[in-house]
Amino acid sequence: MIKVKAKANYGFAGTNMEFEEEFGDDVTDEEIEEAMRDMVMEQVNWSWEKE
Repeated sequence: MIKVKAKANYGFAGTNMEFEEEFGDDVTDEEIEEAMRDMVMEQVNWSWEKE
């Protein structure tokens, strides 16, 4: 098993976040990046609109 930590900060006070996840030994870096990105984005409330 591989233990991975991710840290995220959105540039504002109090927005520091840390995530930990375990992956199998055969996981690729791309799979880790995608999984950790998904974990971070689940915490973000965002939207956009055309003007």
